[in-house]
Amino acid sequence: MAIRAVHERWGAVFAHLPDLGCGRDWAEVWKVRPLAPLTCDECRHPMYEKVFSSSGLRFFAHAPGAPKCALAEESPAHHLLKLELAAAARQAGAHAELEVRGPDGAWRADVLASDPAGAWRTALEAQLSPITPDDIAARTERMLQDGVSSVWFSDRMRAPWFGTVPWARVATGDGALAVREGLAKFAGRHWEAGPQGVPAAEFLRWVFAGRVLSHRRRAPVRSPLPAWGTVWTAPQYADAETAYLDAEERRKREQAERERALLLRRREEKQLQMQREQERARAEGGHKAAVQALLARQAALEIPVAQFVHRETGSYPFVSDKGEPEFAMGVPVYLGLTPYGVVCPVAGRLSALESSLASLVIFAASEGERRRIAGLTVPGQRIEVLA
Repeated sequence: MAIRAVHERWGAVFAHLPDLGCGRDWAEVWKVRPLAPLTCDECRHPMYEKVFSSSGLRFFAHAPGAPKCALAEESPAHHLLKLELAAAARQAGAHAELEVRGPDGAWRADVLASDPAGAWRTALEAQLSPITPDDIAARTERMLQDGVSSVWFSDRMRAPWFGTVPWARVATGDGALAVREGLAKFAGRHWEAGPQGVPAAEFLRWVFAGRVLSHRRRAPVRSPLPAWGTVWTAPQYADAETAYLDAEERRKREQAERERALLLRRREEKQLQMQREQERARAEGGHKAAVQALLARQAALEIPVAQFVHRETGSYPFVSDKGEPEFAMGVPVYLGLTPYGVVCPVAGRLSALESSLASLVIFAASEGERRRIAGLTVPGQRIEVLA
C-alpha cells in the first residue's frame, strides 16, 4: 500500500490530502470506471484506490501481478506512521512531502521535511520492519551524500539499530504520536534518560531548530538508560560531556605524570642508595684490608719486638701501627709513655736524628739492614736483629 501514486494527466497524487495535492477530489479516482490511470511511482505498475473500512484511511494499492516493490510491501501500520510523521512535521513548521525519491532513485524518504526557506531537508523514516544496523547506516549515508539528514522512528521496544543512526522510539498515547525513548541529558559524569512522552511535533520542532541534536555518546550511562551509542540531547549537554571528558583526560594525564615522577624519584633514590652501599662496601673492604695488613705487620714485627722487650725489661711494650717522621720513619716502641726503641728506621734519615734517637734500641729486620744502619748511628748504639 502507498499514499502516493502518479496520475497519467495530473501527476503526483496523495491519497491522504483532501484535494489529492493537485486540486482534484478523491471521488474522481474512487470507484470510477474505467479505473483511474494511476501507476506506482516506485515500480510503474498500475495502482488503484482503496479505503480501510474500519478507519476510513485512504491509500493506493498495486494491481495484481505487481513486481517486488517496497511500496507494495508496506503495512498499514507503516502507512499510518508516515502520515503521523508528516502531520507532526507540518505542526512543527516544516513543509512535508511523502514518499519522495532521491536523485537517480538512490533513496526514497517516507516523509521529506524541509525548511520553507530552503535552509535544510530532513527525511523522517518510519522503520517497523527488521533491518540490520549496517543497512540502516548505509541508507542514512546515501541520503547525507545528497545533503539530506534523517531521523528514524520505530514503535519497537528494542530495535537492534537503536543508537546506530539518529533515531527515536515512538508510541501513540491519548491519540497523539509521542517520543518515548531517544532523548538523554548529561548529569555531570554520566548520561541519564531525558524527557519521555514528548509530542512528536514538539520533538521535531526541537530537531528542526537545532535545540536538540543527534550526539555520539562517549561518557558512560546510568541505568535505566541503555548504553545507546547515539542519543538526542541539547547542545549544552554535548558541550558538558566534552568538558568533562577533557577534564578527565587532563586529570589522568597529570596523575600519570605524577606517578612517572614518583617512579623516577624512587629509581634515583634506589640508585643513590646502591651507590652509597657500594662506596660503603669499598670503604669497609679497604678498612678490612688495612686491618689485615696491620695484623700481618703486628705478627711480623710486634711479636718478636714484644718478646725481646719483655725479656729485657719484664714488661710488654706498645708498638705503634705506622712509621713516624721523628723516628726516621721507623715504628716507635714504647714502654708506658717513654720511647724504648724504633723498628726499621730509614737509614737515610738517621743522621739528621742522631741525637734524638741515641738512647733508643734500633730493631733491624735483617743483618744487612743492621750493617747499613750501624754506620749512621752514634757509637755504641744498640742495634738488634729480629730475624
